[in-house]
Amino acid sequence: MMAGEFFEYGMITMKKALFLALMSTIGLSAQANDKLSYDYWQFGYIHSEGELTSDKTGFKIDLVGSFNESTYLRYIAQEQTADIWTDNVAGEVTAKEYSVALGWHTPMGRSTDFFAEVGYLKQDAEGIIPGDTYGNDEDGYLANIGIRSRFAANWEYTVFAGYRDIDFSPYVDEVNHEDDNDSVYGLETRYYFSKLWSVGIAVSEEATGLTSGLNLRFTP
Repeated sequence: MMAGEFFEYGMITMKKALFLALMSTIGLSAQANDKLSYDYWQFGYIHSEGELTSDKTGFKIDLVGSFNESTYLRYIAQEQTADIWTDNVAGEVTAKEYSVALGWHTPMGRSTDFFAEVGYLKQDAEGIIPGDTYGNDEDGYLANIGIRSRFAANWEYTVFAGYRDIDFSPYVDEVNHEDDNDSVYGLETRYYFSKLWSVGIAVSEEATGLTSGLNLRFTP
C-alpha cells in the first residue's frame, strides 16, 4: 500500500470512528436520567409573608406524571388563607391557585437534569368582607426553567426561575403592586429516607411574597 493510500485509508477510518462516537454521545444524551423520577405525588404546608395582609398559610399539592423519557405533565393546587383589613373592617381571605404544565427534561450529567415547563395558571380568591376586591378571578400562563440534581444517594436539590403572566394585585398589595413582580425564583432541598418517600424544604420569592414550605413526596 502506497503512503498516499495509507493516509487516505487512515482518514476514512478516523472519520468513521468520530461518527460512531458522536452517534453514541447523542444516543446517551437522549436517554432518561435514572437517578431522577418524574412520577410522584407530593403534599405539603406553605407559608407566605403578608403585605397588606397577615402572613398567609395553607397547603400545596403537586402531582407529576411522565409521558416518556423526556416529557411529563405537572398539576399543582394550592390554597392559602390570610387576614385583611379594609376600611377598618377585618376579615379572612382564602386564595386558591391551580396550574397545569407540560414539562421537558434532558440530562446534564449522570445525576443532573435541566428542565423547562409551560402551562396554564388560574387564581381564585374568596373574601368575607362585602364589596372587597379580593374575590376577583384571574388566569394566565406560566413558564419555568430549572435544574434538578441527585447529588448524593439520599439528597436532591432543585433550583428554578419562572414567569407568571397573571395579575396578582387583588391578592397582594393593590397600591404598591408593580407589573414586574411576576417573576418567580427559588430552590428546594430534598432528603430520601427510603426509595419511595422523601421530605423537602423549599424557599421561593413570588408575587405573593417570600414563600417557604415543607412537603412529603411519594415516588411509586
